[in-house]
Amino acid sequence: MISSSVTAPPWRQGVSLLALLGALGWLLLGSADGSVLQAGIVVVLCIGLWATGWLPQWLTALIFFTLCTVAKVAPASTAFAGFESAATWLVFSGMVIGAAINHTGLGERVAARIGPHLASGYPQAVVGIGLLGLIASFFMPSAMGRIVLLVPILLMLVDRFGYAPGDPGRIGILLSGIMSSFLPTFTILPANVPNNVLMGASEAVLGYSPSYGEYLLLHFPVLGLLKWALIMALILWQFRAAPPSPFTAEAPSRLGRGGNLMGVLLGFAVLMWMTDAWHGISPAWIGMLVALACLFPGSGLLPARPLQQMNLEPFIYVAGIVSLGALAHQSGLGEAIAGRLLDVLPLSPQSTAGNFTWLAVIATILGMLVTLPGVPAVMTPLAPQLADVTGWSPSAVVMSQVIGFSTVVFPYQSPPLIIGLLTSGVTIRQAMRITVPLALITIVLLWPLDFGWWRWLGVI
Repeated sequence: MISSSVTAPPWRQGVSLLALLGALGWLLLGSADGSVLQAGIVVVLCIGLWATGWLPQWLTALIFFTLCTVAKVAPASTAFAGFESAATWLVFSGMVIGAAINHTGLGERVAARIGPHLASGYPQAVVGIGLLGLIASFFMPSAMGRIVLLVPILLMLVDRFGYAPGDPGRIGILLSGIMSSFLPTFTILPANVPNNVLMGASEAVLGYSPSYGEYLLLHFPVLGLLKWALIMALILWQFRAAPPSPFTAEAPSRLGRGGNLMGVLLGFAVLMWMTDAWHGISPAWIGMLVALACLFPGSGLLPARPLQQMNLEPFIYVAGIVSLGALAHQSGLGEAIAGRLLDVLPLSPQSTAGNFTWLAVIATILGMLVTLPGVPAVMTPLAPQLADVTGWSPSAVVMSQVIGFSTVVFPYQSPPLIIGLLTSGVTIRQAMRITVPLALITIVLLWPLDFGWWRWLGVI
């Protein structure tokens, strides 16, 4: 579990309980059912609890479901939208697949193959794993799928490297793989959900859909490659560790029937994930097909009664995160916040640098309120209005959202990142030692560099 609330000072639980009771009282007595204010109260409360980690993450998700239902903040179709989301079911299938990889010994076999190439030193291990995650982003379009496959192998690797739970070396290597396969990939068009939402919303609103090459050229050099280098530097600085233990190149014993079958199923999943633009099947349902094969009695891919041995907290948590984004969007809260910001921010055709900065700020703030996939859903319909105010082309306005939603401040903003943390045992506080300084460096250093890159390309 990623939350530290079990060992946290009791006053944190007390403050959380008072905030919950105050919100419940306000919701029941203070305003009309289904109002934007009600939605705002629930969103702010849950974001606060998720960001601080004062309560277990799954418990905050259950609080969200309960408040929405008891106080009639939203219809059930919105309050429980997360359980209809493909992302949530990809989490479930990923948990099953990860358990099967471990049970069959396949993860140990893969770790034995790649481990000796990374064991020459701790920096080499961190950068090597990070490079592996970044390269995988160009071949697998699902961030959740990449993390699902990578984390079980990383856990095997850090064990073989001799890094015990809590060791800085273990945390550094796990964060390198998780963050490299996610944070820089906002700049690779099919590699993240927000990118795809932006593409679909832009086509629906403006009739404009960016090409793969156009999107990559505009965003990857600064917000992708340079940001990846910063992630590596921050991990090596924040989590300093001794070199890994000597790594034997000897492979474990033969996989047997279960391991070979699991290898075939994973090959099928990766092939289908890589070609989803062709066949149109969601990565979630591909994952579920593999998960069902693993769960089927007699397959030998999982122990008896596997669900009793699985931790279902990530499933509940991601369902809550996705449902919160649905509430913020469908209640009009996101549009109301964006509209209020537009009223007070100094956007004008005479201030190109100011427009660049403030549009990125709006998207960053919205990412903390409606989660990352909600940003393009809220901002894209405003693109024609923003184009008139800034003097930019509508396509440039749409692309400016990437600057904001790629600036991740807190892990709760993104389900794939949270799943990587939950399944690897890295805490939110440990992850925030990377995400918070990375966000600050991005704003201070990468945003100005990106502005210069956009000007040089003639986009603005």
